[in-house]
Amino acid sequence: MLNLPTLPISKYRFTLEAVDSITLPTYKGSSFHGGFGHALKQISPTWFKYFYQPKSPRNLDLPRPYVILPPLDKLEHYPKGHQFHLEITLIGEATQHYAIVQAAVEYLGLRMGLGYEQGKYKILEITKSQPQPQEKVTAISHITLKFPTRLRLKSHNRLQRQAPSFFLLMQRLQGRIRTLQRVYSKNTAELTENANLLNSAKNIKIHKQDLHWDDWDRFSGSQKKWMKFGGLMGEITYSGNLQPFMKMLYLGEWLHVGGKSSFGLGKYELTKQRVSL
Repeated sequence: MLNLPTLPISKYRFTLEAVDSITLPTYKGSSFHGGFGHALKQISPTWFKYFYQPKSPRNLDLPRPYVILPPLDKLEHYPKGHQFHLEITLIGEATQHYAIVQAAVEYLGLRMGLGYEQGKYKILEITKSQPQPQEKVTAISHITLKFPTRLRLKSHNRLQRQAPSFFLLMQRLQGRIRTLQRVYSKNTAELTENANLLNSAKNIKIHKQDLHWDDWDRFSGSQKKWMKFGGLMGEITYSGNLQPFMKMLYLGEWLHVGGKSSFGLGKYELTKQRVSL
C-alpha cells in the first residue's frame, strides 16, 4: 500500500433553510462557490486570498484547501421554508480556520443572498465528520465508483471523454493527495512514491462501465465569460487486486479527484466487493 502521510480533513454539513424564494441553476456548484468567495472577500480580503488564490513562493497556482459540495438535487426553485444541505470539506491547515468559513456561509445567507434573485437563507444545523480508520480486509476483487458530479481527468493535456483507466485515476488521485499534503500539512514528511505499486495499477481492468459525458456551462465572474466544464458522470467498476489502493481511494471520497474539485466536481462514492476465501 502507498505510504500516505497524515492529512487533516474535516467535513462540515450545513443544513440550511430558505428565508426567501431562491432560484438556482440545476447544478449549484458555481452559485455556492462564487457566493462563498464573495462573502469571504467582504469579510476579509486576506481570507479570500488564502482560500481562493493560494500561491506558491514562485507565484504558481496551488490547489485550494477546500471542497464545496452543493445540493445535488435538480430543483431550480427553493420556496420559502425549503431545507437543503451544503457541505464544505477543509483540508490540512485550513481545518484550523473553520470559524471564518462558518462566518462566510452565514454572511452569504443573511446579508448577501444566493442565486439569481439573491434569496436569503439561514443555518439550522451544522454537523462535522472526519475520515475514520478503515477495517483491514484480506482482499478486494471489485470496486465500483459512482460519480454524481462531473469527473474531469486530463491526459496529455486533453480531457478524457471515455472511461478512465485505473492507472490514470490513481495517478491523478495520488498527485492530488501528495500536493495537498505538501502545501497544507505541517507534517513535512514526503509521500513515499511506490513506483512498482502505482505501475501495478495498470493490471487493474475495467470490469464494466456506464459513464457518459455531461456538459456544464457556467459564467465566470472573474473572467467575465461563459466557460465549459463538462465531465463524465455515472458508474465504473474495476476488477483485480484492489486492496493495496483502498486507503488512497477512501481519501479520494473526501477530497474528490480531477479538475474543478473546489466546485464539487470529481466526487465519487465507493463500494467494494471482497474476494471469497
